[in-house]
Amino acid sequence: MRPSLKDRGTLTDVAKAVGVSVASVSYAFSRPDQLSPKLREKILATARSLNYPGPNPAARMLRTGFAGSIAVVYAAPLYHAFQDPAASAFLSGVAEGCSERHLGLLLLQCGEGYESILRRAAVDGLIIYTMPNDARTIQPVVDRGLPMVVVDQFLLPNVPFVGIEERAAARACAQHLKDLGHRRFGIVTFPLHADGYTGPIDKNRLRKARFEVARRRMQGYLGVIESGEAKSSVKIWECLRSSEDDGRTAAEYLLNQKPRPTAILATSDRLALGVIELAGKQRLRIPKDLAVVGFDDIPAAKMSVPRLTTVHQSFEEKGRTAVAALLKEKAPLRNILPTKLIIRQSSDPAVVEL
Repeated sequence: MRPSLKDRGTLTDVAKAVGVSVASVSYAFSRPDQLSPKLREKILATARSLNYPGPNPAARMLRTGFAGSIAVVYAAPLYHAFQDPAASAFLSGVAEGCSERHLGLLLLQCGEGYESILRRAAVDGLIIYTMPNDARTIQPVVDRGLPMVVVDQFLLPNVPFVGIEERAAARACAQHLKDLGHRRFGIVTFPLHADGYTGPIDKNRLRKARFEVARRRMQGYLGVIESGEAKSSVKIWECLRSSEDDGRTAAEYLLNQKPRPTAILATSDRLALGVIELAGKQRLRIPKDLAVVGFDDIPAAKMSVPRLTTVHQSFEEKGRTAVAALLKEKAPLRNILPTKLIIRQSSDPAVVEL
């Protein structure tokens, strides 16, 4: 059993038992370089025998004004961060940046019901990730008054931003398909709003979108599809999540349209992989009968059959950059990372895969 608080020793108890100052006991936990290894081990052994766990982190924070930790504030359910390859790669980059600087890392969920957790979290700064542009969600975060960085989503005045040129990257995807001669398009997107809707959408729902990444990518696709003299058609399906299951559901709808699309753009690779799987079950040949383009270049994009055409971006670098921007190691307010369209066989039959 864990000892009760009444059974625990104190800093003073340990100092008296060892015959040193309370400062020496504190150094044994927080500044070991100030003591000889032999004395430090004697202090720690005595502390264990007296059930003294070390200086109280909350008290240290009150004394110094710093917690020594930062938090990633995540709008989606926290388990999604560990299931989604893009999100987990981003968190890996953040964790790497924290490790290099000897900082702790917290993962916090925001939204209705989580306001008190955000208010109580002992952190020195916040990285805002995948949050909807919604005042009720944003305000509790802003109210903390801590240094912040926004990643991928909305812009806040005088708050550093880390992301990519979403519209430009999406335009490159759509232009690639248009250059191959496609005129009938389907688009599969992850959520535009946080209302739990899934199904076909119109331009009005897109215009009012709360999730900026989905909105910008959609704008990039449609800007190309609807331009030029040649007439093009497009059908759009909004998914509840970014997953293969949702991609399959979207593909089932789009591929039953008459006439069906000859090309499908997906705002994530996981959605695109679901489209490819459903198309295979309907005996459609990729890319001869249906071209598919994803976004993000997660590891599975290189292993699918055929391999997936997609936009490459480095989520690890995005995480590392977010930490540096939060700590003001990077001066610009807007930190835009590069992307590249990776053309593989899921869209272009001329690509030879070795």
